[in-house]
Amino acid sequence: MKAIFIILLLFYYTYAQNIENLPIDKKFNTNLTTKELDFLKTHNSFNLCIDPNWMPLEKFEKDEYIGITSDYMKILQKRLGIEIKAIKSNSWSQSLEYGKQRKCDIFSLVMPTKSREEYLNFTEPYLTIPLVLITKIEKLYIANLEKINKKVGIVKGYAFTEQLKKDYPNLEIVEVENLKTGLNKVKNNKLFGFIDTVTAAGYQIQQHYFGELKITAKFDNAWDLSIGTRNDMPLLKSIFNKALTKISQEEHQIILNKWISIKYETNANYGYIFRWIGAISIFFFTIIFIIIKANRKLNKEITNRRKIEKELKSYIKIVDENIISATTDLKGNILHVSNAFCKVSKYTKKELIGKTHSILKHESMDKKVYKELWETISKDKIWQGEIKNKTKQGDCFWVKAIISPTFNEDGIKVGYTSIKEDITTKKKLERLSITDELTKTYNKRYFNELMPKLLNSIKRKNEYITFSIFDIDYFKPYNDTYGHLKGDNALKEVTKEVMSNLNRADDFCFRLGGEEFGIVFKDSNPEKSKEFLEKIKNSIENLKIPHENNKVSPYVTASFGYVCTKAEDIDSVDILYKKADEQLYKAKENGRNIVLP
Repeated sequence: MKAIFIILLLFYYTYAQNIENLPIDKKFNTNLTTKELDFLKTHNSFNLCIDPNWMPLEKFEKDEYIGITSDYMKILQKRLGIEIKAIKSNSWSQSLEYGKQRKCDIFSLVMPTKSREEYLNFTEPYLTIPLVLITKIEKLYIANLEKINKKVGIVKGYAFTEQLKKDYPNLEIVEVENLKTGLNKVKNNKLFGFIDTVTAAGYQIQQHYFGELKITAKFDNAWDLSIGTRNDMPLLKSIFNKALTKISQEEHQIILNKWISIKYETNANYGYIFRWIGAISIFFFTIIFIIIKANRKLNKEITNRRKIEKELKSYIKIVDENIISATTDLKGNILHVSNAFCKVSKYTKKELIGKTHSILKHESMDKKVYKELWETISKDKIWQGEIKNKTKQGDCFWVKAIISPTFNEDGIKVGYTSIKEDITTKKKLERLSITDELTKTYNKRYFNELMPKLLNSIKRKNEYITFSIFDIDYFKPYNDTYGHLKGDNALKEVTKEVMSNLNRADDFCFRLGGEEFGIVFKDSNPEKSKEFLEKIKNSIENLKIPHENNKVSPYVTASFGYVCTKAEDIDSVDILYKKADEQLYKAKENGRNIVLP
């Protein structure tokens, strides 16, 4: 019984929609003025623009203008004694463009909008047609369109687009070239549904999509359609308004019956009718049986889908809570982040959405990494690497990121997706393994690991390198006088001061032994290198750490030896070390607290 009720309801619904296609019958003064008659004498031929693919309303078929509006235009040109020439276009958008360019004098069927008022006037509406939603046949009837959050199509340039976006903000409205393109996208699951008039929808389904598409919902909105006339010929509006009122109700009905209503024969053949009733009854009950069987299968399928959806929601929740992920648009503005992303960054979703990832950028992160990242993903490639970020509170955290472009169903790039792994603990352990525990500078082990790589990199780029070794002057007497605890504190203060001067990404400081340290940086000018090291040397003495057994100053000082050379002139790290050490030895021989050469 439920299936029968649904079928009857659909019959009633379709019939009700067709009733609304009847034109509005309004009374106007139908007498043309002398001015209007004179205008028609001098202008007796007009170009007409239509929607080239909007049956049964209008269409170009083998260069012939056909449809409901074609019949109306034939009546109007006969009554007014004028010629109306239909101008062929590829789409409704192109027709509108022709109107702006004054290639068209009139539009057969158009809805007033602000933008169109710039080049058109509009008669009183002569057709009012409801808007409906067309979907695949298996979709269920939709009672409340406001709750639907789906992608639906509409013909590009249609006047109702903006109003629908306003009235139904959850619908993702996609503009397409024409009605046929839109319905094919629905058929092929590229769109959930398509919006058009009930007249056009019913015609297209009957002619081309029977058994595949159906009308699923009716909008509260209706299309009040008028004749559009160019606004630099204001008399056209009043002429066509008056001409429309001369069309009788009988003429209206004949036109609509020709294209919409069911044709029937006036002389009844009862034997033929009874045979048809029998055949239809068998067919009808067969359909009911199929529907009941399909309904049972559908209910089972719905139960399974609900179960799957429940499991998917559970999986999605697990992913959201444990995977650090984010999506952005093409400009890098954040569109979505997971809960795991919020946990690690200490930001809320509201604070992150609409911002860029620069909100997390750590000031010590090398800019070259971001440049390489954007160059890679801009070429539609996947980027992988490690990024140092900071939380809302300013704490540092590291992630290993995989960032890839995302594309829509048409293959157009719409943004980027990143999946990240928190590697902060790993980076801390790595840092500990290469850091001197006391001074927090790099240790000798990291010096031995890094220097060969650094030299090879500089050789490839044909760059200069400066390597300096410095010693705290008379440090053993300092420890003997002030104790080892004071000695450790002095080393901490000295190295802290040295590292405050090393701000570039390629500046390094190492503890090579006891009170011996190494500094590495890039500089192609030996004089500038010396000036830089002199500055560090002076800043150490300016700490004014008392050292009564220092023979060159009342404060702690340091002696520096350095080498500034092209990397290609150095055969090995040992040779570089030896040359810098020789210069340090000379600095000690020449009085200490100096930089040599």
